[in-house]
Amino acid sequence: MPALSFAFTKIVVTDLGAAEAFYTRTLGLSRVAFIEFGEGPSALREAVLSVPGGSPDRAQLNLICYPNRPVAAPTPKETVIGFMVDDVAATAATMTQAGAQITVPVTDLPDHGVKLAYLEGPEAQTIELLQPLQKPGA
Repeated sequence: MPALSFAFTKIVVTDLGAAEAFYTRTLGLSRVAFIEFGEGPSALREAVLSVPGGSPDRAQLNLICYPNRPVAAPTPKETVIGFMVDDVAATAATMTQAGAQITVPVTDLPDHGVKLAYLEGPEAQTIELLQPLQKPGA
């Protein structure tokens, strides 16, 4: 059976509040759901984020935290998440002001029709920002 759609990406974080604040402030994502259940080492809290006006069938970013586990986050640089944005340079600047670090500066890739930048997010996840390049005469 083929998949019906791509639904979400989950990243494990140690500070759910800080991670949610980072993605809502810098990318304008909004919380569409909050999940909390379980006890002891099985306890979890999860913030489900989407682009503004996102519907349930749009891809979502889920931030998940296991508060009662000793090592809760992935190894640094283990996770890569990508976002299409209107202005890579402006978004990268907003993210660096919020604590992210640029690892690959804004770069045009005309053969691929995009401009990109890579940043390291608040819990060492890699964030790739993409912007379509304008075609000459467009």
